[in-house]
Amino acid sequence: MADVELRQLRYLIAVADEGGITRAAASLGMTQPALTRAIATLERSVGVALVDRLPRGAVLTAAGDILADRARAIDREVAAAVRQSREVGVRKPPIRVSARACDYELLGELITANPGHQVEPVMAHWRTQLASLRSGAVDVALVGGEFDETALETALVTVQERVAMLPANHRFAGRDVVDRAGLLADHVLGWAGTTGPERDHWLDGAPLAGPEVEDLLQLIVHVRSGNGIAFVPLPMVAEIPSLSGVRLVRVNGLVPARVRLVWRSDQTSTRVARFVAACESRDSASMSDRTTFCGEVLPRWNRSATYTASRAAVQAASA
Repeated sequence: MADVELRQLRYLIAVADEGGITRAAASLGMTQPALTRAIATLERSVGVALVDRLPRGAVLTAAGDILADRARAIDREVAAAVRQSREVGVRKPPIRVSARACDYELLGELITANPGHQVEPVMAHWRTQLASLRSGAVDVALVGGEFDETALETALVTVQERVAMLPANHRFAGRDVVDRAGLLADHVLGWAGTTGPERDHWLDGAPLAGPEVEDLLQLIVHVRSGNGIAFVPLPMVAEIPSLSGVRLVRVNGLVPARVRLVWRSDQTSTRVARFVAACESRDSASMSDRTTFCGEVLPRWNRSATYTASRAAVQAASA
């Protein structure tokens, strides 16, 4: 059998789709006699009749139907191969994705789990992370907690447990788990310069706000000194060396921290869209278990109570 060319298969597909040689020729931008000769050449190469010529039009034979169906699949595969080759051949800059230090390891896990994407991780400071995203310095940001979402789109990656950081002499410092309502009498530390949504997240609806801090060290010192308590996601503190004067306690009813990929609403990159979709569909249960502090495994917590809690319930309890 002689070689069959892709263009010949496309001629046959056109005849099948248009229901006749004349209409197929018009759709292909060629004359009817030229298409007729091309189909005849294909039939000689295959060795069987592919088209039945009728007084009014033409239809595919059974053999023609089979070849046309297979030809469509071949045409799609060739088009996909050409497109992918062009993408590889044209050097494109990597997708720049920022993460704060406490989420940098998680970003590394996402990149490792999705090796088909060219990603450059960028360490970000919590104060400037979203500003860098909005300015275009990075394409995507991995952000934990709540924030001003104006002109931004988000996709949930996972949720992180938050715990209470208490001074060592706190009335609940010796407990494994406490209820959120039991901490309503405590001042809660916030972060300086945060927006409304960020502040609400860190305070978790606390009726009493404590001092505002600039960094994690200030937070720990204020807690140790008895100036207030803090609600922090485990990844923020899990890797800190042993500390004196501070205790972590799990809290039933404390709203967890959402960790999301964030991008600008005017982002049009298909590579960014594919990376976000791959990360969003990832099973968060397969991510690293960060439930240790100072080398010790923390006691199990009431996951159901934490995930179903709401600020409304906390505010009702404080009324």
